[in-house]
Amino acid sequence: MSNSRGWETGGLAAIVGCALLTGCSSDDRHAGHSATTSFAPGTATSVLPQSPSAASAGPSAPTSSVPIGEVPGNANAATALQPWAQDLVAGDVGRLVGKCWTIDPNNARNMYADKDGILAAIAQPGIDGQFAIIWTGPTETVSVKRSEVASGYACPRVAPTGSDTTLNEGDARYTVERYLSRWIGTPVHADDTEGKYPLVCPGSVQAANPGRLTGTTAFADNQLTSRSTGIAEVEVSVPVTNSSGVARTTVFTLNIGPEGYCISDISG
Repeated sequence: MSNSRGWETGGLAAIVGCALLTGCSSDDRHAGHSATTSFAPGTATSVLPQSPSAASAGPSAPTSSVPIGEVPGNANAATALQPWAQDLVAGDVGRLVGKCWTIDPNNARNMYADKDGILAAIAQPGIDGQFAIIWTGPTETVSVKRSEVASGYACPRVAPTGSDTTLNEGDARYTVERYLSRWIGTPVHADDTEGKYPLVCPGSVQAANPGRLTGTTAFADNQLTSRSTGIAEVEVSVPVTNSSGVARTTVFTLNIGPEGYCISDISG
């Protein structure tokens, strides 16, 4: 199985070191930011935007503005997190998970369980890191990717303060599920396109062969399996059916990129 690492040179080391959760502070792009740094309470935003994601999911129960620490140099970050924070306070976890379709549903339920810890974190001033915007609290650290901020409804990742990553094999499997769902014409969300939410690692073998799965008509989403094959690398296997009705096991190699797990190669 081909497993090119050319796209990772230099960049992967920085990404793994910053580990998506903590990112890198804007004044130190190559040193991990400490997730245990404490801050004085910051200014809370009260802007309530109407984002496409929120509108498509229907109206939410009225909720007061949630205190969110401003992010120096990135005013949009707190604004985009505000509607998500309101839904968190409203307490409808199922609705929240439905809106945050870029995150594996099981992981979203687990990450969003500690409401008090999350609210304490986002009330602190945020840091605009290299790969994410980060709010750090006593027990939880909240990070938001820039693509989420741009959407207007920022679905964050959450992990215990001090953790070095929020990613697991469930995220890798969900990346493959989203990718294959696009190919068979049933994306997990109408906005889930490569242009808006890239799932292929830039500069990878797969990026150079974007049509490798042409003719795919189905996949066994209940038979997705995964295994770690090295630092920041996971292989996901799944039966994929082509236009001739033939199903065969296809293996996806995934690595960690700026947006989370991305597909670097496909074989089988």
